[in-house]
Amino acid sequence: MEQISGRMKRVVPSKGPDVDWRECAAFLDFDGTLAPLENHPDKVALPDRERRLLLELSDRCNGAIAILTGRELENIRQYFKGILVVLSGSHGAEIDILGDPKVVPGADVEMDRCYAAARAMADEHGLLIEKKAAAIALHYRGRTEMRAQVIGLIDRLAETCQEMTPLHGNMVSELTLRHYSKGTALIQLINHPAFAGRRPVAIGDDTTDENAFRAAKSIGGLGLRIGSAETEANHVFDTRSDFVDWLERTLETK
Repeated sequence: MEQISGRMKRVVPSKGPDVDWRECAAFLDFDGTLAPLENHPDKVALPDRERRLLLELSDRCNGAIAILTGRELENIRQYFKGILVVLSGSHGAEIDILGDPKVVPGADVEMDRCYAAARAMADEHGLLIEKKAAAIALHYRGRTEMRAQVIGLIDRLAETCQEMTPLHGNMVSELTLRHYSKGTALIQLINHPAFAGRRPVAIGDDTTDENAFRAAKSIGGLGLRIGSAETEANHVFDTRSDFVDWLERTLETK
């Protein structure tokens, strides 16, 4: 599988499109989209309002909802207990469809070597580092002065790894498996019987979600981004609250 590429453009913020969820499938990012960003991933929580809306959305979509996240599956499950959703973790490298998890083959030797190099920088500068099932993430939230150094290290490591590619997001840079992304997860899931025949709507807040926007658009769907930015999404919300308000409005329409 290869990542879908396209061209970024500036999109004027809007109130969002009209969506009939009975005919659509929802592909949602977690951190910064369904849940507010925090300085440490462990402090993130799914607010009660968003949980209620997800339950309503799952009912309206007949369960055709997927969470596309950079987190590992084992880390993300806790937030969605009691909600019928499909989970995809590690930027498309892990997918759990109705309790049947699939993990793509990893690149263990390369990951171990890259993790050691990234860990050295993390230890020296007090940064948070995560080694996931199919990715390495180096966070610099609260240490914005480290941005260039972190990005530079991840880019250099990627140049030495055939199986890994850099992915730079909001206060975090990652090494991920080259041929997997949120976009490849979306394409894989939209062909699953639970999603088949529906129009994909991909929603996220970061550059790590652009592959999902491109994938959705490539098959007649929509990409919706939170926050003003260069993007390939069709629509942009100024804030996360604007997105949540829009989601509630779409669910009020019968």
